[in-house]
Amino acid sequence: MTDSTTPPPDLRVHHFDTTEEAYTQTQCSDSIRDGDVLVIAREKVVGFLRAAWPCALTVRHGDLHTLTAPIDRIDGGKYANSAHLAADQAQQLDVALRDDHAPDARPTVRQVDDMIQASAEAAARVSGDPDPENPHWKAALDRMAHANAFLCKHHPAWAEATKAPTPVSTKGHAPRHASHPDVLAALPVLDGLRAAPLTNQHDMGDPSDIDLPVHGYAIEPRGHGLVAAYWLHRGLARRRDDHPDGPLLESVHARFVAAGWAVEPLCPTSMCVFAHRPQPTA
Repeated sequence: MTDSTTPPPDLRVHHFDTTEEAYTQTQCSDSIRDGDVLVIAREKVVGFLRAAWPCALTVRHGDLHTLTAPIDRIDGGKYANSAHLAADQAQQLDVALRDDHAPDARPTVRQVDDMIQASAEAAARVSGDPDPENPHWKAALDRMAHANAFLCKHHPAWAEATKAPTPVSTKGHAPRHASHPDVLAALPVLDGLRAAPLTNQHDMGDPSDIDLPVHGYAIEPRGHGLVAAYWLHRGLARRRDDHPDGPLLESVHARFVAAGWAVEPLCPTSMCVFAHRPQPTA
């Protein structure tokens, strides 16, 4: 272990050969004080001592602990100076801090490349021997998640390559309506009823879709708080007087009434339930 004095004057930087040595020394050496920065260049780990706990601020952490919240939320921001000093040390090593500990930092090309390597190392461990009960496996999963979060923010090609695809189908509504506020408000009303899996291409009124194994309710937003709720059988919307599924429109109707929505009356030939989302009172 080697020490160096650096600003701010109340903090010191301690260098170690391994994270195992760093951990041991923090437990038995009086020269390492609360908030001091820990640097393990060989393992690309930089961190600090939080009371009795040596914690890493980098994606790789070896034998050190990790933090469950951004550094500015730890102990009321007590370790902000430690984080700044750690960032300086990481910069000298050309190793980036975990993104939630240095959200405003602009990484170098080398730091981005190193994070790609860290992601690959963690992914190999996660996929090689999956074991959610193994703490080392969980630690690798954590490293992979934070490396990928870093890369999605700072590496445009990585962000594009890992972008979640648009879902092929969603239950109870078309994928294009997944974030519509009126649809999101209606879904809990019908919780417990069967939801029809729909694609953006599905046409519930087209007889050519009659043999699709699509059954259950389907919600369509109509604007200004109005939704149309259908009941589908074999891919088609059914009228109130169709059997055997048509009468299930009554259950849909009753759900919206009970939830306080303004619901238009049903008649025997109704194809859907029109329900107006409750408006907040002044």
